[in-house]
Amino acid sequence: MKREHQKEHKEKVNGIAPEGADLSLQKEIALRAYELYLQRGGTDGHEVEDWLRAEREVLSKQDRQDRD
Repeated sequence: MKREHQKEHKEKVNGIAPEGADLSLQKEIALRAYELYLQRGGTDGHEVEDWLRAEREVLSKQDRQDRD
């Protein structure tokens, strides 16, 4: 129990996100990229553009939430 508390405290102090946060973030980016794909009518060939735009949008949203 003590180790768990120490680890949790260390993560908060160092600003490290919990392990599941990266996976959750990746899923959110993937979902947004898919939404962009659908908005373009489902045409192929823009996967990288969709991913990068989704990444910018999601990270920007997350940054705004962190500042609030």
